[in-house]
Amino acid sequence: MKIGIGPKKVLLITLLLGFLGTQVMAEDPFFPLSELKPGMKGQGFTVFSGTKVEAFPVEIVGLMEGSGTLSRLVLIKMTGDQIVAAGMSGSPVFIDGKLVGAIGYGFQNADHRYAVVTPIAEMLTLWTRKEDETFTFTEGGLPGYTGVALGDAPPEGAWLRARPVATPLFLSGYGSRAGEYLLTALQREGAFISSQGRGMAYPGLIPALQPLALAAPEAVAVPDQSALQPGSALALTLVEGDYKVSALGTLTWREQNKFLGFGHSFMNKGWVEYGVGGASIIGVIDSRDFPFKLAVASPCFGRISQDRGAGIAGELGILPRMIQVETEVTDEATGLVRNYAFTVVDDENLLPVLMIAGVLDTIDRTIDRIGPGTAQVYFELNGANFPSFQRENLFYGQDIAAAALLEFSEMLRVVTENEFIKPELTVVKLRVKVSPEQRRAKINKVDLPKKEFAPGEKVTLTVDLLPFRGKTVQTPLEVTLPDIPGKWLLMIYGNQYGFTGEEQGSNDEELYLPELYPAYNSLEEKLADYQRRPQNNELVVEFLPVEGIPEAIEAGPGPEGPAEETAETDREGTDGTGRPDGRNYQTIPTSYFVTGEEQIVVEVVAPPATETIEPPRIEGGGVMNGLSGE
Repeated sequence: MKIGIGPKKVLLITLLLGFLGTQVMAEDPFFPLSELKPGMKGQGFTVFSGTKVEAFPVEIVGLMEGSGTLSRLVLIKMTGDQIVAAGMSGSPVFIDGKLVGAIGYGFQNADHRYAVVTPIAEMLTLWTRKEDETFTFTEGGLPGYTGVALGDAPPEGAWLRARPVATPLFLSGYGSRAGEYLLTALQREGAFISSQGRGMAYPGLIPALQPLALAAPEAVAVPDQSALQPGSALALTLVEGDYKVSALGTLTWREQNKFLGFGHSFMNKGWVEYGVGGASIIGVIDSRDFPFKLAVASPCFGRISQDRGAGIAGELGILPRMIQVETEVTDEATGLVRNYAFTVVDDENLLPVLMIAGVLDTIDRTIDRIGPGTAQVYFELNGANFPSFQRENLFYGQDIAAAALLEFSEMLRVVTENEFIKPELTVVKLRVKVSPEQRRAKINKVDLPKKEFAPGEKVTLTVDLLPFRGKTVQTPLEVTLPDIPGKWLLMIYGNQYGFTGEEQGSNDEELYLPELYPAYNSLEEKLADYQRRPQNNELVVEFLPVEGIPEAIEAGPGPEGPAEETAETDREGTDGTGRPDGRNYQTIPTSYFVTGEEQIVVEVVAPPATETIEPPRIEGGGVMNGLSGE
């Protein structure tokens, strides 16, 4: 996005920089790079405490030309008492009252007075940078160094390795497990963040998860949008409400309600819709690796629409579209009930992990333990352009909080990754009731009265269920045999088992018959099929024709069964009765999370043909009835 320079912009920048004690040439608010020379003195602006924008002296050290999408960068040195800290990304640098650019990069385990500035011309275009880039000094520089490398340095020459002045990520309300999960997921998505003592997406970045940033926002004054000016702290928002996820940076440039910041990307995702608000700086913490700011973020009062290599861009006064999440978790052992509500940004890649992290933490906080149990889960996904999806199911696991979210997680991805429409999720609701009881039972034995049956015959099976540390429970199950004569494989299993021996995420050859899984034609059709799937507490009885069944299927799944069925291997397509096309299965509910499987080969035998005797016929076409010869 390129922002033009007009009279209104000039007036606004004049007022802003006049407030900062600088002089502005109305006809040219930006300092031309062609006139920039090593040794020139200027000022940077940022917030070191609270919301007050303060100036700090800088000196131009060197000018660099790049090999990648960013054509120029500027090396500066902070000549006062201040040092570069994470959270300063986007801090504007001025010379003679004209904007040069924004601090975007610093150096790990080095002199923290040095920083690399992204020129304002690069930020205005918001070019994307993905590849490694090198910048060679054309003027000035540091003795003994060829230039600066963003990423891996070339083998030839001596290079300073610069990293983005990482964006501190403040997580509020999350416990350690949900926080770790969320941090790892965001790193995987490419966020310029890291955490002390953990693996880093970019080695040498500053700590990201700062407990001091969890101070109550009402205890600290934060600026409103009218007070934002170059150098003000900016908070990029991903989650708001009972849980908060904010990334800290600095505002570089503002033209009425439009703004630029950060001086580097957050996730480099291009067009985005994130929230943005102000922030109050608690303090700057020194660190051997890289100093960092602590902050408390304000609620959103604008949105970010661009996240590219040169920085972020957006507008104030227009809020992003957020998705409401409402959770209720009950611990049946203690009677404790907790309700949490929060909103997440409408990003198809991020919203599943943002939602799951919040719900996982709600369960962890309510039951206050990590261990086995059983959970009754109800959730619904509501959207503006697809039918509401509701689902209730029973789950068991050694880590019940994680196990309870398996299907919820799967369905979020079914919706966000569907190939038919861009989903417009509006409200997501979830209720979880957790019990420490291990209400699971294994199929131990199946008794059949006989092995040969008439087409369509009804028969009662007896299924022996063996509960966890309990006595065998005999469950009668009436089923209807297929109408087609021949040998059939009768499979009785818990719903976590099908005849797909494939574990989620494995690359093994698919072990199912493709003709039994017709393609979906719409998201509505796909959701309807998932809604009708057997539940984990149901016994499933299924008939498969023996002829043509792959050997791996006929042998059945392994003793452990699949960890979780994927959208592709689940029962896709239905005939309108709740059964997938070509499938012949029946279910019966139980009180347990059912596991295990039994297989029996049965035969459907056609009834013997009856001989038809034709009555004698007389000449003329009549039929002799034995009483009259007429």
